This record gives sequence, structure tokens and C-alpha cells, in this order.
Amino acid sequence: MDTRVSRGRVPAIKEETMGYLRGVVHGAIIGGAVALLYAPKPGRQMREELSERLDQVRGQMQPVLDQAQGVVDSARPQVERGISKAQRITRMGSGSSTAGPAAN
Repeated sequence: MDTRVSRGRVPAIKEETMGYLRGVVHGAIIGGAVALLYAPKPGRQMREELSERLDQVRGQMQPVLDQAQGVVDSARPQVERGISKAQRITRMGSGSSTAGPAAN
């Protein structure tokens, strides 16, 4: 066995190992920092922020809901007249249907 080669190889393995360990340590530090930045907020703070955002969405949606309610309220009489007319036509049609095809 050639001792020179094995001796020459030991420092290279040590450098690779140290490089690997440095990478692991640096990765752990960076990972820890990222975890702290993206960690969830405490429950009370999260609930407060969610409540504020919900209030904002409600505020933005209220004009749309009011407009939709206005459309429904203005269309209601016309729809009710159409329903009444359809019911009258149906009643008139059902009275004359007894003398229809069955009489032939």
C-alpha cells in the first residue's frame, strides 16, 4: 500500500468534510433566519389582523351588496306581474284543455 497517497488523501477528505460542515452550519443559520421571518404571529395578533382585513372586505363589498339589493327591489314588481300573468294564462289554458285532444 502506498502511504504517500493515503497521507495525501487525508487532508482532502478533511477539507471536504469541513466544507460540508460549513455548508450545514450556514444552511442552519439561514434556515433559522427564514423560519423566524415566516413564523406565524401570536394568536391574538393574528385574530386582530384577520378581523381588520374582514372589516376592510366588508367595507368594500357593502356598496356592491347595496346596488344588488336596489336591482332586486326595482325588478320585484315586474317579476311579480309576470308571475301573475303566467298564473292567469295557466288557469285559462287548463280550463280549455279538457275539450282538447281527448274529445277527438
